[in-house]
Amino acid sequence: MTAVATAPTMHPELLKAACHGSCRELTNLLNGGADVPIEVVVDIDHPGTVCSPPSSLLLEGVTPDGDSALHIVAAYGYLKKARAVYDKAPHLLCARNSGGSTPLHSAARAGHATMAALLVELARGEEVAGEDGRVTTLVRMQNELGETALHEAIRAGHMLTVAELMTADPFLARVPDSGTSPLFLAISLRHEQIVRELYQRDKKLSYSGPDGQNALHAAVLRSRDMTKLLLSWNKELTKKRDQHGNTPLHFAVSLETGTRGMLPQYAVPVVNGTSITSFLNVVGTPMDLTMHILEADAYSAYQPDEEGSFPIHVAALAGRLSSVIILLLKCPGCASLRDTHGRTFLHVAVMKKRYDIVRYACQTPMFSSIMNKQDNEGNTALHLAVEVGDWWGFTCLFANKEVDLNLPNNKQHTPREISVSSTPTGLYCLLHSRILIQQALISADATLQICRRDNMKKGPSTQSDAKIDAVISNSTQFLGLGLVLITTMAFGAAFALPGGYRADDHPKGGTPTLSTEKVFQGFLMANALAFICSSLAVLSLVFAGTPTVEIPMRYMHYNISIWLSFNGVLSLGTAFVLAIYIMITPVISGTAIMVMVVFSSLEILYMPSLVEKIVKFMIVVCGRVGILPVMLRSEMPKVMLLTIWPLMVIFGWQEYAWRHMWHYVPVAQKLVT
Repeated sequence: MTAVATAPTMHPELLKAACHGSCRELTNLLNGGADVPIEVVVDIDHPGTVCSPPSSLLLEGVTPDGDSALHIVAAYGYLKKARAVYDKAPHLLCARNSGGSTPLHSAARAGHATMAALLVELARGEEVAGEDGRVTTLVRMQNELGETALHEAIRAGHMLTVAELMTADPFLARVPDSGTSPLFLAISLRHEQIVRELYQRDKKLSYSGPDGQNALHAAVLRSRDMTKLLLSWNKELTKKRDQHGNTPLHFAVSLETGTRGMLPQYAVPVVNGTSITSFLNVVGTPMDLTMHILEADAYSAYQPDEEGSFPIHVAALAGRLSSVIILLLKCPGCASLRDTHGRTFLHVAVMKKRYDIVRYACQTPMFSSIMNKQDNEGNTALHLAVEVGDWWGFTCLFANKEVDLNLPNNKQHTPREISVSSTPTGLYCLLHSRILIQQALISADATLQICRRDNMKKGPSTQSDAKIDAVISNSTQFLGLGLVLITTMAFGAAFALPGGYRADDHPKGGTPTLSTEKVFQGFLMANALAFICSSLAVLSLVFAGTPTVEIPMRYMHYNISIWLSFNGVLSLGTAFVLAIYIMITPVISGTAIMVMVVFSSLEILYMPSLVEKIVKFMIVVCGRVGILPVMLRSEMPKVMLLTIWPLMVIFGWQEYAWRHMWHYVPVAQKLVT
C-alpha cells in the first residue's frame, strides 16, 4: 500500500493571521518566524517511513471546507496579504476548495473588485513569464455548479467586480455555453444595470439557462423592461423551448392571478403550491407581457408544450383574462386549439373555475363555435362545469342559449345525468352549488340518460346513516347556540320596553309609556314573533338532533328550524329598528334616520353572501326558461311568501291596531293617557 496524500488542516495561527491579523504577522509566519508544527502523513504499512514536509508546506493547509490561505485573504480583501501568500505559493491562485471555487470566486462573492483585479494581475504576470492564456484560464474556471467568478459577482450585485472581470475577459459572459449563463442569473435577480453592462461588453453573450430555458424565460417572470430589452436584442429567443416544451410565452401567461373580494380574508385559505392573495397592494398589477411577445413573434402562440398545451390553455389555467383576450384578438385561431385531451381553453377555464374567462367566452359571440365542442371523452364545457360543481361557471354556460343542455358524452351521460351521479348521498344546504346546478337543469327540463329510471346508477360515494346522523347533530349544535341567543334577547326586550314604564301614581301605573304610539304596536308584534319563532326553532332542533328519531323526521325538523330561525332573525332585526325609531325620532329625528340607514346598509352589504347564489339562479333560469313559466310552475311565489310573512304580519298588525283598536279608546282615557 502506498501513502495517501491528504490535504493537511490549516494551522490556527495561519488562519488567524489570514483572517484579521496584520500583514507583518502573516509575513513573519510565512518566513518561519514562529514555531509552527506541521502535520505529516505516516504510511502505516511501513512504520519506519515518515514523510516530513519542509516548512514551505505551511500554506498547503486548508480549512474544513477546503479554503486555502489565498481563499481567505481574497474573501476579506487583504491585498498585501494576498500578494504575500502568492509569493510563497503561486499555485494557490488556481486552487479549488471543496465546492470547486477558486480565490477569484471568493473575492467576487465578497464584492472586492480591487482584489479581483489583483488576482487577475498576478495571472497576467505569469503570462509574461511564458504561461500563455493564464488570465483566461483563471477567470473561466468553474466551480461544481458550473459557475465562474462572474456569476458570484452578479449574485452579490457588485457592478465594479463585474466590470473588472469583463475587462479581463470580454467573452466571459459566454461561459458556460449551456446551463445558467451570467445573463440569465442577472435577469433572475433583477440586476438590470448588470444586464445592460454584460450586453454592452459582448453582443454575442450566452442566453442559456437551466433545464433548457433561456434568458427570456426568466425575463417575462421578472421585469417588463428587461423583457423588452431581450426582445430588441434577440427575437429568436421567443421560439426556444425548455426541456418541457415551454416557450417564454407559456411562462408569461402562467402568472396566476388571485381573486380579491370586497373584504379582507381574515381566515386565509392556503393550497400547497399556490400563492396566497395579498391584501397589501404595494406591488403593481401583474405585468402582462403577452402583447410584447406576440408583436415579436406571433407564431409562438401556436407552439404547444410537451403535454400539448398551447399558451391559450396556460393562460386559462392561470386565470389570466387579459392574456386570454390579447391572444384571441391577435391570434383568433387560438380559440379552437386543443390540447392532448382534446380540450379548448374554455374546457380548461371551467375545470379550474376561472369564472372571468368563462364569462368572457360566453358573452362573446365569436366563440359560439366552441360552446358545444367536445373533448376526447365527449365532454363539453357544461359537462365539466357540472362535474366539478362550479356554480358560477355553470351559470355563464347555462345563460348562453347556444349551449346544448342535452348533449351526451361518450358514456351517453348528459349534464343532468352527471349532476345526479356526481352528488354524493347526504344532507346539503339549499345554496350548495351542486344542488343549485341540478335545480337549474331540472327547471330547464334538461334530459337524463335514456334508460330505465329505476335502474339509474347511484353516485360514486355514499354516506351511511351514522355519518348523516353526525352531520345533522353537528349542524344542530351551532344553529341551536344562535337560536338560544335570539330567544334570550327577545325575552329580555319584552320586559325592557323602549321608553320604560309609567310611574305607580299614574292611573295606568306600570304600563308601557309608549303604548299609545303606532310604531309601538309593530315593535310588540316583531318582538313576539322573534321569541315565538326562535323558541319553536329550538324545539325543532331538539327533534333534529335526537338520535332516536328516524332520519326523515330529523330532516323535516331540521328544515323547519332553519326556516323559523330566519324568521326569528328577521323579526328581531325589525324590532330593533322600530325601537330605535320610537325612542329617538321625537327628540332627534336625524339620528334615528341615520341609525336606520346604517343598519339597512350593513344588511344590504351582508345579504349578498347569502342570497347572491339564489338571485343568480333566478336570473339565469328566467333568462333561459322565461319569467312567466317560472312564476306559474315553480314554488318561488310560495318561497317568497314564506320568507317575508313576518314583515307582513308586523306592519299589517301595526296598521290594524292603530286604525281599529286605538281609536275605540274613550276620549277621556286618551286625554288622561
